[in-house]
Amino acid sequence: MEPCELCAIRSKAVQTLTRDEMSLHQQNCAEVVLKPGESIIKEGLLSSHIAFLKSGLAKIHKKGVKGTDQILKILQPGSYIGMQTILVNKIHQYSASAIEESTVCYIDIYTFKELITRNANFANELILYLCRDELSYFERFVNVHQKQIDGRLADCLIYFSDIINESRTFTIPLSRNDLAALVCATRESVTRAIKDLVDIGTIKVHGKEFEIINYDLLKTISEKG
Repeated sequence: MEPCELCAIRSKAVQTLTRDEMSLHQQNCAEVVLKPGESIIKEGLLSSHIAFLKSGLAKIHKKGVKGTDQILKILQPGSYIGMQTILVNKIHQYSASAIEESTVCYIDIYTFKELITRNANFANELILYLCRDELSYFERFVNVHQKQIDGRLADCLIYFSDIINESRTFTIPLSRNDLAALVCATRESVTRAIKDLVDIGTIKVHGKEFEIINYDLLKTISEKG
């Protein structure tokens, strides 16, 4: 594990730490490489560490009252996982799993809390992170409930294209069931929606490989919902 101060994707919060605080952070941090499908944190278990996604992609998911797993968000490198738990509740309220090979740093929660108490700038950056995260959930909540399946799927494709891959050709490392759980639809509805987008010349699809060939049309579908 490379020193935290040399990590190219360390969070803005960690960048505010003094040398002594950085040393404390380093001494109580461990780096783990996870394979696709492996758990980062698990809903219902006691929290002992904060996780920080250093590389790869992960999904935040939670079981509903019927036992169905709902994907709440796709996480990119630079994301904290489980931070809400240590500030509010000792038990994880959701699960997180790697969806491709990922490197995760685990930070001891007591060390994390101590750094929050010691360093106001560290705490401020974490508050800003939580605020941005919450606002993204607000937008997603409205879109999921007010857009039709084509609009929700278009949102998902644009997110993977613009935000995650920065390319019109990309891989979505999710099964069709997981893709359905992400856009809040059934597998059958997602399969039909993908076919509809292919038929009107918006995208090309081969398994998990996607290519956007008419971005303007896809954007219009997203905006009209």
